Amino acid sequence: MSEKPNKKNAIGFPPPLLGDAPYRMPVLAETADWIALEKPAGVGTRAYPWDDEPDMDAALNAQLQAGKPELLRRDATLFGSIYYLDPVISGVALFAKNRDALADLRNRFGSGDCRFRFQFVAAAQAGLEPVMRADAPLLPHNVKPKMIPSTAKGKKAFTDFKRVAESAKGWALWEAEVDFFRPHHVRAHAAVMEIPVMGDDLYGGPEAPSQRDLHPKKQRAGLNLPAFHGVALHLAEVQLIPGDSEATIYCPPPKHLRLLLRRMELGE
Repeated sequence: MSEKPNKKNAIGFPPPLLGDAPYRMPVLAETADWIALEKPAGVGTRAYPWDDEPDMDAALNAQLQAGKPELLRRDATLFGSIYYLDPVISGVALFAKNRDALADLRNRFGSGDCRFRFQFVAAAQAGLEPVMRADAPLLPHNVKPKMIPSTAKGKKAFTDFKRVAESAKGWALWEAEVDFFRPHHVRAHAAVMEIPVMGDDLYGGPEAPSQRDLHPKKQRAGLNLPAFHGVALHLAEVQLIPGDSEATIYCPPPKHLRLLLRRMELGE
């Protein structure tokens, strides 16, 4: 499937559906049974006890029931998220368009029949292997909205990490691949492997560098401001059928993350 979404093919969310700001999310790919949207950070895919953010499931169905033309023409009887994606994560958000597809795709996801590739920024760490596997079982904390490793009570969780790039500025770009993921799965495992995601205070991630840190020779206003706001974690690829290019959905990092990667010398 195309790696470049058609920006004219998008779904709008006027306030207050997803908060005070309007959103227009490009359609990454679509079939008769499902639709994939480019989700920005700051909104949830579905309601979850840890989240205060409004969710896309409710917003999509509210507009469908209200008869919004750009949703009616997609021949959907409902919209249901296939997986929960933390609000802080940008990337591929996948929704079924009918009950049969919802049951089938959620079953595929729950059975580990899909493949997901995340990208994230972490501080460079000396002595780490470029390829690592995390297998710590994860358990929801009994007070805080986070996951903790627990061999006694945790549920199975696996993440394959690969360092893609590292720069002299002290930062590294990693990929994390999973067949199935739980809430905060990649964030918690990254912390366990001592590569917590930049901006992820909940899991001990480092703060974003300032503009001055990345451009020490420049002299202009605003250089002391952070070079990035949020958690530098993005869901870049979803393989509904691993190895099948026709069942693979790609989502490039959002513009502000691409800019950060260039400034960190971690990408083009």
